[in-house]
Amino acid sequence: MPYGSGRLSLASKDVKTQPQLDYRYLDDHRDLDRLREGTKVELRLALEPSLQAVLEGRTLPKDVDINSDDAIDCWMKATASTSHHSCGTCKMGPTTDTMAVVDQYCRIHGLEGIRVVDASIMPNVIRANTNATSVMIGERVAEWI
Repeated sequence: MPYGSGRLSLASKDVKTQPQLDYRYLDDHRDLDRLREGTKVELRLALEPSLQAVLEGRTLPKDVDINSDDAIDCWMKATASTSHHSCGTCKMGPTTDTMAVVDQYCRIHGLEGIRVVDASIMPNVIRANTNATSVMIGERVAEWI
């Protein structure tokens, strides 16, 4: 689970305008440290003789990108992206939590007759595809409705 978190903000009052997503990748030094160490492990594994027969060579990172921890950090910050589905943008919690958007039944605080029933209520990025968990959330809330 990542230590850092991003920020979601509205770009416009127009509901058709996409919100601004600032993922803030690697802003937390613990995430940066962990990814750097993982990158070093991957680079060492690629040098294993048993893998040399199937690998044609390293494309990225370039040698200059890995000649120091600072260089690795710079390369990672410049190239980090995601392929996972974002989640956790509508925090679940009691009305006393000013950051909470929905209650434990996925009802939006301050509104009636509307719920958020998707991956956005997940408190953290899960370590699996979000589809099955989102289906489970939908089925559970459907039972309450």
